[in-house]
Amino acid sequence: MKVLIINGHPKNKGALATLVGEVGTGAVEGGAGVEQIRLAEQDIGYCRFCLKCHGDLDSTIAPCAQDDDMGMILEKVREADGFILASPMSSGHANAYMKTFIERCVWTLGRPTGRALWIKRCPETRLTDKQRYAVTVTTTGAVPAWSKVLCNGSTKEMVELAKRHFNAKVVGKLYVGTLFERGLDEDDIKSAFSMGLGLAGRIKGGGR
Repeated sequence: MKVLIINGHPKNKGALATLVGEVGTGAVEGGAGVEQIRLAEQDIGYCRFCLKCHGDLDSTIAPCAQDDDMGMILEKVREADGFILASPMSSGHANAYMKTFIERCVWTLGRPTGRALWIKRCPETRLTDKQRYAVTVTTTGAVPAWSKVLCNGSTKEMVELAKRHFNAKVVGKLYVGTLFERGLDEDDIKSAFSMGLGLAGRIKGGGR
């Protein structure tokens, strides 16, 4: 079992790094091999909207006009059985590193052959070889956890990435708020570990 961490935070220490580490440890305890990609350390350009990827209907990973690290990352996405998607919340949304990554995935991992209600040509996943599984981790400095029902664009955007582009069922979502005021506590750590263990279990059991 291969689990890929895609972490949008530019810091390699702090609350999100700690939580992601615990989720990863839980996945390892569950029998998975875990690799982390920190987006801030990769060469990922902004989408240029040239639509080269959009025009390719046959490839599992559509070609891109930019020769950067996205090609390598997308290959790792294709190989993975599960994902840990992590981002701090910025102005109610995933941060710029994660949003740039999501934008680059839209048509490289999605064909314009889907439909949402009456809207045609929506992206649907190219990764139809197997069912994958995902969990998300979102942290906020000032926003309390109870407000996630109103202000949680980060989690929603990562969930959409997992479902629409990675062909992954989201089996866990961790949202930890008011970190400026209180910091992490033991319950946060335990929840993160448990979520990683659960992710490995879902991959191993094929969703049972």
